[in-house]
Amino acid sequence: MTDAIRISSPADILGFIPHSLGFVPRESFVFLTMRGKTLGATLRVDAPASAEPAGFARSMADYLALDTQATGVLLAIYTATTRAPGQVRPFYDHVEAVIEVLETAGTPLRDAWLVTPSHWQNLLCDSDAGCCPPEPLEAITDGQLNAELVFRGSSYQQTPGTTYAPFSGPADREEQIRRALPGVLGAELRPGRKLWAEALSRGGWMDPQTAVELLACFQRPDLRDTLLCNVIDPKLPDAEDSGNLLVGEGIAPDWDRVDRAQDTARDLIDAAPEGYRAPLLTLIGWLAYLKGQSSVAADHFKLALSDTPGYRLAELMEELVSRGTIAPVAKNQATAYKRHR
Repeated sequence: MTDAIRISSPADILGFIPHSLGFVPRESFVFLTMRGKTLGATLRVDAPASAEPAGFARSMADYLALDTQATGVLLAIYTATTRAPGQVRPFYDHVEAVIEVLETAGTPLRDAWLVTPSHWQNLLCDSDAGCCPPEPLEAITDGQLNAELVFRGSSYQQTPGTTYAPFSGPADREEQIRRALPGVLGAELRPGRKLWAEALSRGGWMDPQTAVELLACFQRPDLRDTLLCNVIDPKLPDAEDSGNLLVGEGIAPDWDRVDRAQDTARDLIDAAPEGYRAPLLTLIGWLAYLKGQSSVAADHFKLALSDTPGYRLAELMEELVSRGTIAPVAKNQATAYKRHR
């Protein structure tokens, strides 16, 4: 099996989007850059409920310009808003503004589609003329590309947002973590780093005692930061002077290791009672930020702050993502996350 994925139809492109984002968008504009005949970056933003069309279009063009190799753009609009016969298409003024701005930027809008809860269809042609009739959503989900991605192990949520089941473990789990904390707080960083490295190398089931020890490790801020950095650079002895690494500057991650770290953190969340989950939620969100998955990242930072109000690292990362910052590692085609390797 090769890494390349063949996309030969609009349904294939629409089938690719949820796999790329990790969820099926709602009330969203999803832009995909094109690099010749291949797809480049994916950008999802909330549908512009009240944003002025020209300003919205300029903002989107500025974001898309970060892909310096782009030669064109595709757009999928996900909305429950439809038009009656004789009415203009949804978000008509915004789409027209996007077309004009992208044409001026030299990365013209090549095609666009409208995806509703009941159907999808081309957004740019005149549907009243009968040349672009609505298509069933099954054409997307039953398509060859979606089947191939599922076969490769890819999956996505049916709805945006992130939820984790309430803690259902032992009633004394919080006490177990508290008993483990003194040993963690009084130790060097090395034992915690070794425990984390072993967990990532296994990439599978974790015994309860190891889970408790790691949960205690993540409660210590300097060790937590070191464990985050060790996902990207396993040799770093601590998190001193790691600012560039944390914002995704000058790194080339082992993305398989990043995926394992996110999976391990999710396993630890299942083992963690409420009030002890914020470091792990922040870790998952930070790694999603490095992947360029800002929506997933923001969801996790919000959950972290809900679990532990005022959790500083989550606050800082949420502020970074809310400004529209894209991790430098995600902007570089050579280092960006490739979901289907």
